[in-house]
Parts: sequence; C-alpha cells; structure tokens
Amino acid sequence: MRNPYQRKAASKNQNTTYNAQAIYKQFIETIVAQGSVNALFDEGWALCATPTGQRAFAVWQHKSLARLLIKDNWANYQIENIPLKDFIEKVIPFLREENTCVSMDLTPEGQNILVAPEKLLLDMKKYLYQLYIQKPALFKDTQLPLPRSIRLN
Repeated sequence: MRNPYQRKAASKNQNTTYNAQAIYKQFIETIVAQGSVNALFDEGWALCATPTGQRAFAVWQHKSLARLLIKDNWANYQIENIPLKDFIEKVIPFLREENTCVSMDLTPEGQNILVAPEKLLLDMKKYLYQLYIQKPALFKDTQLPLPRSIRLN
C-alpha cells in the first residue's frame, strides 16, 4: 500500500529555475517600489564577471546586501543609490552598448542572477505598464518613468 503522506522530492533543476524566476520578479518589483537600485562606486562602478568571462554590472535591491561585498577588491567602494529613472534611461542603454549584462544581488559566495540589459528593460517596462494600468496615480507623485517613454531600441 502506498503511503499517502509521502511526496516526491522536487527536481533540483525545476526548483532552482523557479527560485531564480521568483527572485528576478521580486527584484523588479522591489526596485520599482523603492524607486532606485544600489550599486558600488569608487572612481568607477563595480563590475564582476559571468562564468563565461563576460563583464557584469553588479546591482542590489537593498543596501544591506551590497554592504556584504565591500571587502577585498571592493574595500574602498561606497554604496551609491541610482534613481530608477536614471537606471532605465542612462545605465541600461550604456550596458547594452558595452555588451555588459546585469548581475542582480551578488552574494559573497558568488551567487547572483544574470540578465541581459535588453531583457531587464523589457521586463521592467511590462511591469511598469501593468502598474500604470492598476495605479496611474503612482506615476504623478513619484519619479517612476512612464512605460510608454521607455524606448527598447
């Protein structure tokens, strides 16, 4: 007889993919809600590398997460707050030109979520559009960019 209380363990691949997607979505929601993103700066922005060696621009949704990385090579770096409007209109287009991806919430162990700037811009535009439909008043009082003003090309 089969035990009704026993459940199959989830595959590690499925669980990791789901967590990464959920964390990615939550990252976008958080930076939009707070209207900014955090990065490290010291005579230039802190860059890390992907497993394939491509450059990545490190950003965090909370200062406390970024503070964990201020050591070793980044010991002299300071946490800088980048307003969401500047991040969308200036930083992401520059990253696209420089072929640099975005590293979200890099941990001291090297774990992060890597995303192409094009995908991040598209997903942020979609989220802002949904938010604009539900709560247009948010866009009058804050520094949130209007979704229709975000250019993908």
